[in-house]
Amino acid sequence: MRADLAPFGVDLLLALAGLGILVAVGCVPRRPSALLAALGLGYLTGAAVVPLALIAMLVVGIPFTLETFAAVVFACVGLGAWRWRQAPSDPPPPARPWWRRSPRSWPVDAWVAVAFAALVAAFFAVGMSTALTMPLSEWDAWSIWARKAQMLTGHDTLVTGFFASDSYVWIHQDYPLQVPIWEALHFRAAGGFETQALLRHFWLFLPAFVWAVAFLLRERVRPLVWGPLLLLAAATPGIWEQLLSGYADLPMAIFAMLGAISLGLWLSGGSGRQLALAAIMLAAAAGTKNEGLMAAVALLAVAAAVARSRGLSIRPLALAAGAVAVAILPWRIWTEAHGIEGDLPVLRGLDPVFLLDRLDRVWPAVEAIGQEVSDPGRWAYLLPLAVLAIAASLASGVARRVAVFYLGSLAVAAAGLVWSYWISPNPIDWHLATSANRVVSVLVLIGLAALVHLSGALLNALTQHRLASPARDA
Repeated sequence: MRADLAPFGVDLLLALAGLGILVAVGCVPRRPSALLAALGLGYLTGAAVVPLALIAMLVVGIPFTLETFAAVVFACVGLGAWRWRQAPSDPPPPARPWWRRSPRSWPVDAWVAVAFAALVAAFFAVGMSTALTMPLSEWDAWSIWARKAQMLTGHDTLVTGFFASDSYVWIHQDYPLQVPIWEALHFRAAGGFETQALLRHFWLFLPAFVWAVAFLLRERVRPLVWGPLLLLAAATPGIWEQLLSGYADLPMAIFAMLGAISLGLWLSGGSGRQLALAAIMLAAAAGTKNEGLMAAVALLAVAAAVARSRGLSIRPLALAAGAVAVAILPWRIWTEAHGIEGDLPVLRGLDPVFLLDRLDRVWPAVEAIGQEVSDPGRWAYLLPLAVLAIAASLASGVARRVAVFYLGSLAVAAAGLVWSYWISPNPIDWHLATSANRVVSVLVLIGLAALVHLSGALLNALTQHRLASPARDA
């Protein structure tokens, strides 16, 4: 019984911790109903913040236990409660909420939201029935992430002999510990290392991420837009298959996508709370995989360039970037101090001579990435649709600043992936065959952020144009 139920208690505590952080940074209105609406984003925020805090504590010598986990959760919830008490409650909505009225008076968007929730819940239930009995059998899911989680389940400290041993170089010892810490929390709550029960918790990322996107864009995008698009995303094989494999690529891509949306909202007139959330999510992406660090750098760099070109102050963005660096620095310092190196020759990858000698690796990488992201059987045209939405925004002038941000971010992130294959010591054909179908998930989900955000802006502009046309004709 404990092995089945207690790990879900970890998920609940992560959601509570995340809600506390969201309230503390001002991302959730101080109304009880808003806490429920933000639950998906709360879970992902907790899954981002709590492991980052536990990694930093491990590095400075604080043991990794369920007690330290509870202390971090308590601190996050306490911070949110303090903020809740310090500031007055937000005013209630001016109109009576639609869910308190007769269904016959519900607007179209309300029916779309209800239908979306019902369909996602049904899809989630079907997937959970599989995840409950599905073993962790994929090679990287076990050999890289779960093996580190196994070590963290049996030891309260970072075992140098494990991370620095030549016997384990093939598990990418330098990879950050965001996902292994998250997995180890569930193993510890279950009372032991049991991979059979792990994928059910990965599956929680699916409703959480579509719920989070809907909440983040609630004031900019109508359910009539985000409902069908997020339902399409949830049913996309490349997304749900990765969640049921236990790979870290999809959680990393989800964190990057939420960071992209937060930056997009800030660029379109948002406030510091969007930057705070962006920093949290991008730190989690960078703390999950090295590709997540490249995506975070790409998103922040492009956001800075767009902000500067539009005359916006980039000081708040610089502070957010600094927060990301501070959050991921403890693990980088620890690996550097113990001589743990990755297999990617980053410094040599900046040498023009080295790059010219390996120029024959570029086109195969470009071709493989292009084929993967355009595969409708895996990604359901999400990225091509995103490109169309970006092109429509650029041509019409609607949300052009945000469209430039998403387009630039996709271009720089894609270039980063090509560069990583360019400088990798692994045989290019083998490397692409074993990883390209996974690493492109970050491009697809940043594209999904662009698709939902810009489609909503385009529909709003079209609606306003139609409303204004009779007045002009008169």
